[in-house]
Amino acid sequence: MTDKRVFRQLSFAPFYMFGIMMMAYAFMIDTPEELFAGLYRILVAPSNLISDYMEIGSIGSAFFNAGALLVFTVVGVQYTGARVTGAVAASMIMVAGFSFFGKNLVNTFPIPLGVWLYARFHGTPFRSYIHVALFGTGLAPIVSEMIFGVGLPYAWGIPIGLLVGVFVGFILVPLSVQFLNFHQGYNLYNVGFTIGIIGMAFVGFTRMFAIEITPVRYVYTGDDYMVFMFLLVLFAGMVIYGLWTNQGMKGYQKLLQSSGRMVSDFLVEHTVPLVILNMGLLGLMGLLYVRLSGGVVNGPIVGGILTMVAFGAFGKHPRNVLPILLGVYVTSALNIYDPAGTESILVALFATTLAPIAGQFGFVAGFIVAALHDAMAMNIGFVHGGLNLYNNGLSGGFVAALAVPILDLITERFPKKDEE
Repeated sequence: MTDKRVFRQLSFAPFYMFGIMMMAYAFMIDTPEELFAGLYRILVAPSNLISDYMEIGSIGSAFFNAGALLVFTVVGVQYTGARVTGAVAASMIMVAGFSFFGKNLVNTFPIPLGVWLYARFHGTPFRSYIHVALFGTGLAPIVSEMIFGVGLPYAWGIPIGLLVGVFVGFILVPLSVQFLNFHQGYNLYNVGFTIGIIGMAFVGFTRMFAIEITPVRYVYTGDDYMVFMFLLVLFAGMVIYGLWTNQGMKGYQKLLQSSGRMVSDFLVEHTVPLVILNMGLLGLMGLLYVRLSGGVVNGPIVGGILTMVAFGAFGKHPRNVLPILLGVYVTSALNIYDPAGTESILVALFATTLAPIAGQFGFVAGFIVAALHDAMAMNIGFVHGGLNLYNNGLSGGFVAALAVPILDLITERFPKKDEE
């Protein structure tokens, strides 16, 4: 009988394939002239929220930017000697996802450079922090904003932008470790919370000197057929591969029983085919949610869906995600925000950062914290000027810190019967 542990070590090949597929698909959508003209507009955009690269550039240029950045990222990760754990896999996929709205070939590299310098200073192999370095690129717009957004001449803007990015990377590791205690591991986007705090401090500092950084809204609302079909085929292929290689759903019930609380590394705890199956199912759930909500699969939405997929290796599964999606949808249907709007759908997709709460405390708890998250995420972007692409990681940290002590108290006062 084959030992399934041979599947635990995921290779880098699928990530290279994904990047190359996106670059090739870009040339199927756009002419080379359209693609590279759009790519230039992407590279010089300030890129803070919401900067949809499908709108700023073009659909093809957004795919090319995402594919190229993913390939460069995988090369860098492989060079460090890091293993593809759930955290590393999630961080690489998130680079690709957010390359549709905020990360590009110009603004992404200074922050990992800062983390590398911290690793050298601390005497620790860079591979130990590679996932933090990649997650930290959620603050990449801080680099673009300094270079292209605040009106500085390039002679000043370029070095200032690069230095700010490197500084952010240097302080990221110790802060992210400390902030994990704040939400007790119930906010999967821990680095998103960390860089949100950094972004708040930075924007507050710039506003003291009359340098205003405010969120923007460039959102693609056109035909999304080509984007939808690419994702549908991708996720369906992942599900089919997982089912075929895993010989069905065996072992999946055990994965679904995980709360998802950090650190839940599914690539360590389960087989690779099972994890790929889980990731594919989450991708299909995300697509279905967008379609049922009546939304458009644009750049930010692609990023949101791919983030769900990414954390299918690191804490999310359909059982702990479903209450969050339903909670945000019902709340959006009852409040002033349009459930079909990009912002509302984004909040739903990214609110699944709180999936561990649903996994630990149950469906009702997940539903309630999702409603609270919807209220907070819709209003917190101003404090960091849209510089933190993981806006929901920031709001999720506050929601978890508020909700978990109360849920713990309720659980202690009214324990489940099988625990008595």
